[in-house]
Amino acid sequence: MSSLAALTGAPAEDGFRQDSRFAPALAAPAAAPAPVESEDPVALAWAEGYAKGAEDAMAQAAEQMAAEAEARAALEFSFARFDAELAEALRQRLQDTVMALCEATLVPYAHDHAALTARVERAVAMLARADDERVIRLHPEDLALIETRLPQDWKFTPDPALERGALRVETQNGGVEDGPAQWRRALAEAFHAC
Repeated sequence: MSSLAALTGAPAEDGFRQDSRFAPALAAPAAAPAPVESEDPVALAWAEGYAKGAEDAMAQAAEQMAAEAEARAALEFSFARFDAELAEALRQRLQDTVMALCEATLVPYAHDHAALTARVERAVAMLARADDERVIRLHPEDLALIETRLPQDWKFTPDPALERGALRVETQNGGVEDGPAQWRRALAEAFHAC
């Protein structure tokens, strides 16, 4: 054993010791390696489930919106058709009402002796060629009422097929017709055009 060792009382097996005053500075401890984050399988499964659920919900919402849009379009079409049918029914009822009012107004005019006489004279005047032979057709009851008011040289023929108030003036080149049936037809055409 060395004498120095004996003096210090240190065991001989240890030998020299380094004095900390003269020791090189201790190196900084090595940085710990960055912890490797391992994916949490529960969190991963939750995220996948959430994404799948959101995707399924979006698809279901799109299907539901498409079905609602289709149902809404069908209802709109039904209401439009219903509105058109109601409008047509109302139009027809109004037309029938106006026709009934016109009929109630015109029938007395058709049976008025003075008015019928004036209508016959106007119809004959429309076909006033001297060389034409005219035949004036009237309902027998109307003819009996106005025959004496018209010129005797006119040729009258009773026609039971004509309704009361109607007249027909015929010549070789054409004719003129007037009466409630023509008035109704003219009114119906006018109303149909509205």
